[in-house]
Amino acid sequence: MRMISSVCATDVTSMHCGGTIECIYEPENPGELAEIIKDLDDFHILGGGSNTLFEDTTITRPIIRLSHEFNWIIPVPGGARVGAATPMKRLVSYCTKNALSGIEFMAGIPGLLGGAISMNAGTPDMGIMDIIDAIEVVDRSGVHTIARNDLRYGYRTGGIASKTVIISATLTLRKSTKDLVRLAVRPFLEKKRKQPKGFSSGSIFRNPEGMPAGLLIERAGLKGLRVGGAKVSEVHANFIINDCHATTSDIRKLISLIKERVKTLFGIELSEEVRIIGQ
Repeated sequence: MRMISSVCATDVTSMHCGGTIECIYEPENPGELAEIIKDLDDFHILGGGSNTLFEDTTITRPIIRLSHEFNWIIPVPGGARVGAATPMKRLVSYCTKNALSGIEFMAGIPGLLGGAISMNAGTPDMGIMDIIDAIEVVDRSGVHTIARNDLRYGYRTGGIASKTVIISATLTLRKSTKDLVRLAVRPFLEKKRKQPKGFSSGSIFRNPEGMPAGLLIERAGLKGLRVGGAKVSEVHANFIINDCHATTSDIRKLISLIKERVKTLFGIELSEEVRIIGQ
């Protein structure tokens, strides 16, 4: 097992802000992972860092990141079995090259498979849990396989129990042709290309029922609103952009201002997608 000390949060998150992580544990197999977590009352699993912020302090909370040994794809009848540390970009590319259909809607979504499953990432109409057959997890009692139907997943939640780490998943995919898969992937990549540029965590808020969060924020007149080095994007209002000088404190204050204004004007309580990890 690898242990990395004094890691700058700016180096492991897509928002590029935060303090120093005292130690990141990188298990190389399920046994090492089980050994780490069996005695821990609290820990955080860090994936690609696209949906995580760390406070502007020294993070003493145990942080675990699966090593490259969990980055793999194995074909199986009716789909593929995939390690949790596999980047979504690699998985979509694999499916395209092998003419496997079903995952096209995940094209352009950043991060790793484990994080995508944990938050049921996807589009407003479909989440990755819709194509999951089963997941393999490690908790304090060992390694388990959980069928999708045994999980209470929903919009932006995979229904994974706390203190449970996803290590792999079996995806249900359909045989197609390379050309058809490429054609289906294209509109999702085009949408990604139109998103705001710069350091961000993607969508900051979940979409409340009835109206996209970005539209609510835009109608509240908050595009361009700035706190320190953090600014509401003028391209898409559900993105907060770090101009390279933002602190996590700046971003938290901006999130609070957005929530207060939207609540006052529309009576709607926005809920964050992004997770802010403290000590």
